[in-house]
Amino acid sequence: MKLGTFWTTLRWKILILFSLSSVVSVITVTCFSIAVVNVLIRRESAYLIEERIKVIVESRKGLVDPVLDKMQGCQYASDSVASKAFTEQLNAAWPGSQSIVTILSTNALNNARPVWFDAPSFAGVVEDRDSLEIRFMRTAKRKDCFVRILVRIPLGESFLKQLSNASGLEIVNSKPVLLRPYRSDEGIGGEIKANFMPGSSRPVPVVVVARNWETGASESWVICQIRPSYARTIEDLSRMGLRRASWVSPLITIAFALGLAYTCGMWFSLRLSKRIVTVIDALSHAAHLVGMGDFSIRIPLTEHDQLGSLVASFNAMTSHLDTQYEQENQRIALERDMSLAHEVQQYLYPRSAPVVSGATVWGSTTPARIVSGDLYDFFSCSSSSVGLLCADVSGKGMSAALMMAHLQAVAHGRMLALNQPSARPSPSSFAALLNRDLCGRFGDNRYATMFYGEYDSCSGLLRYVNAGHCRPIFLSEAGEVTALPNGDLPIGLFADALYQEFQITVSKGCTIVVYSDGLIDALNANGEEFGEERLGDCCRSLPKGATAQEICAHLSQYLAEWSAGVEQFDDTTILVLTVD
Repeated sequence: MKLGTFWTTLRWKILILFSLSSVVSVITVTCFSIAVVNVLIRRESAYLIEERIKVIVESRKGLVDPVLDKMQGCQYASDSVASKAFTEQLNAAWPGSQSIVTILSTNALNNARPVWFDAPSFAGVVEDRDSLEIRFMRTAKRKDCFVRILVRIPLGESFLKQLSNASGLEIVNSKPVLLRPYRSDEGIGGEIKANFMPGSSRPVPVVVVARNWETGASESWVICQIRPSYARTIEDLSRMGLRRASWVSPLITIAFALGLAYTCGMWFSLRLSKRIVTVIDALSHAAHLVGMGDFSIRIPLTEHDQLGSLVASFNAMTSHLDTQYEQENQRIALERDMSLAHEVQQYLYPRSAPVVSGATVWGSTTPARIVSGDLYDFFSCSSSSVGLLCADVSGKGMSAALMMAHLQAVAHGRMLALNQPSARPSPSSFAALLNRDLCGRFGDNRYATMFYGEYDSCSGLLRYVNAGHCRPIFLSEAGEVTALPNGDLPIGLFADALYQEFQITVSKGCTIVVYSDGLIDALNANGEEFGEERLGDCCRSLPKGATAQEICAHLSQYLAEWSAGVEQFDDTTILVLTVD
């Protein structure tokens, strides 16, 4: 559990990862360096023997030519003074060596040399009947014969011992063997252990390339195995340069630089981890407070790096959240006020339709927003007459709703004169009075379209005035649809405007449909308007004998189906009068 808690801390994760990467890199580089040095030391020991053999081969070439130049005739010259001196010198340098000077005829020369050999001289290591030796052969043509000098130095135990004494290396196995069988005996594991494991006790093979004297093929032979001397190599290294400081000082400097680099890396890791953990802790605490609803939290900005940008972004986010939270509270308060305004406005519309003998009336309104700028109302004059008011105030929202409430209050005030309660103004006078009362009240550019009519069931006469409102529809008993004539200017524009009164007889089975422009301007998903023609078709399809309330419901259903899925931009009001 302690280890788990320890590992969950980000700071310690960074330090541990850096430490592991540092240690692993140091160990890897160290092991690689030791392995390379071990390979170099071992191969350097074998290379000394191999190079000495090559030097012997190259140096003995120059000894044969002077002897050959002194033998000008074709007499047998093996007992000549030059030949004896050459043989004695060679035997003294390499015990066991053999030199032969022969005189050969042309036929004898061809029979005495291998098939593959056609050069006048040869120097190198050869394998002849499972025996390895250094062989020098030089042939020169004289007047009637060929003079050939052959020198053979066997790569035996005495020769190798002399090489080991000269190089200071110990030979542990002087039995020659082909390289391929040697590698098969050692195997991959033996090769790795011998060459890459420091301090390995396995001997190092000395490999030479020998020419098969019978076939001329080149073969790799392990002529002996030596034991490398690490002390000797270290001693040789200590003598590099003019003094010991010439190689000790650079190595110490490199080691110090590596230590300084890893120390700086650890210091930067500590500083970075502290910086990261501090910012993360601050962000975690601040995020917790934001989750609790505190949007005023701010984190101090100390550095202008990527973490600083993260902190600045978080502070900007909390600032925006704080602003949006305040705006959301204001919006909620506004919606609550609008909801209350909507509820209050619903009480301004008639709670029930007046009872008129021989006729029914009904109205409905659908606001495009929470509150509506449309108005419909009824004025009950007597049991046989009723006043119908439908108005559409310019604008939308709360301002239009306030203007609508004011218009309704003024209309009721004009209908109920204090000194003559029973006297009512005519429709034209009523419109003129409302126009003067409303003009300039809400600004110079605010107005309202209005339809007002008075229906008398005794005479069947509808007296009305149309102040810029949509043309009402007259639906006869036979189902014929007629749009009533246009009216005058809207009220509220010109204080001295006059309004003309119209009359129409609404007999039994006839219907009057008054509506606002939100009905015919409604759009469907294709952007098409509902229109007056489609409204007329809907009125023709109304069921016979439907009441005013049923007609309002049918028209509202038609409109809802037409504008399904499309947000409407204007209020819609329908007012219906039907005669039984």
